[in-house]
Amino acid sequence: MIKILEDNNVLDCILLMDKSRKDNDYGPYSDNERVWIEHLTHHIKDPHCLAIGDFDGDELRGFMLCSTFRNFYTHELVSDVKDCIVDQDRNNVFTVTRLFNAMIAASKEAGIKTWRADSLRASDKADEYVEFLSRKYNARPFRGVHGTIGD
Repeated sequence: MIKILEDNNVLDCILLMDKSRKDNDYGPYSDNERVWIEHLTHHIKDPHCLAIGDFDGDELRGFMLCSTFRNFYTHELVSDVKDCIVDQDRNNVFTVTRLFNAMIAASKEAGIKTWRADSLRASDKADEYVEFLSRKYNARPFRGVHGTIGD
């Protein structure tokens, strides 16, 4: 069941994100828990952001954090999925689908016609995630890269 995330869901989100970090390689980004927790709580408290979770009873199966930005070329609002974190030990296709369906419904209700999502997965799972979203939502993949700048 999809629910809006509230203050009392913060610990569940932190624990699931911590598990995700331990189970996956997120590339060039080092962990800074305080910064990510601020990101999480910003999405939960800001009425202009969407913070939703997929729950089985009280158990959090996955969550999504989404905000909006204005397209730099058309000035239209775009729903921007920042995090879509799921328990990799489960068959999470259903969780991802429920989260994206809820985000799309909320965007449509707000009059937003476009969404975007980075790969939001460890690099070894990114292509699979993009392929799934492309097929399921008739989305068009764009490629990006993330690198580090050495000394």
